[in-house]
Amino acid sequence: MEHDRNRCRTLNFQGNFMHLKKLLAGMLMASSLLSAALPAHAALIYLDGETISGTGLGAVNTVLTISSPSNSSTELGSVVWNGTADVKSGDVNASQTQTLSLGQLGLSDPANLRVVFNATEPASDSITLTDLILYIFSASGGTALFQSGAFTQVVFDSTEPGTGSAGFVFGLDAADIISAKSAFETPTNRIGLLAHAINATGGQETFYVALAGNPGGPSTSVPEPGTIAMLGLGLLGMGFAARRKAAQQG
Repeated sequence: MEHDRNRCRTLNFQGNFMHLKKLLAGMLMASSLLSAALPAHAALIYLDGETISGTGLGAVNTVLTISSPSNSSTELGSVVWNGTADVKSGDVNASQTQTLSLGQLGLSDPANLRVVFNATEPASDSITLTDLILYIFSASGGTALFQSGAFTQVVFDSTEPGTGSAGFVFGLDAADIISAKSAFETPTNRIGLLAHAINATGGQETFYVALAGNPGGPSTSVPEPGTIAMLGLGLLGMGFAARRKAAQQG
């Protein structure tokens, strides 16, 4: 029996190692190419853990969703923008992974950025987040404008089962937040993420973007210029019709 248990542990370790090695080979190459062009290195830091309800898929601005493949306790995934489309890599749920524009998220100040990690592990098991990186890309051309710096590993001793039941909130390091300001000045710039978790026995784990003071809800989206223009024309038309009707009645 002990021999069989040791053999299972060995096979699980080998499976995790080969899986991680394969993912890292491609993803670290992409990350190194991005880093070479980026001057900004503010870090995402853990701010708080909150019990949050109603933050499941579709209810918030989810950017990245990852889960551990069979025979592995490692999750590693990313989403970046290449100028025309999202590029998704690793253990992602493709339908629930996307870059989003700063305008869609209502973000113009990096101090207001919050990245919320929803861990979904069976029986409220623990999970360790070893890396979390924020990227900002230009909409046209997909130029990497910003990448957050070295992440400090965080061990979460317990989680809440069910997507959208709890949130671990991260924000940019206040001391270095100024380095991200220029990347937040253009509403069309897009946010991407990379995350790496270990001791993961379930999933899916989600990462969504929110505003400071409202980590449990979606960000307040800013309408696109075209939408604002159409709304303005509609209001002008309503006003003109009201005045015409009043003149006819007079």
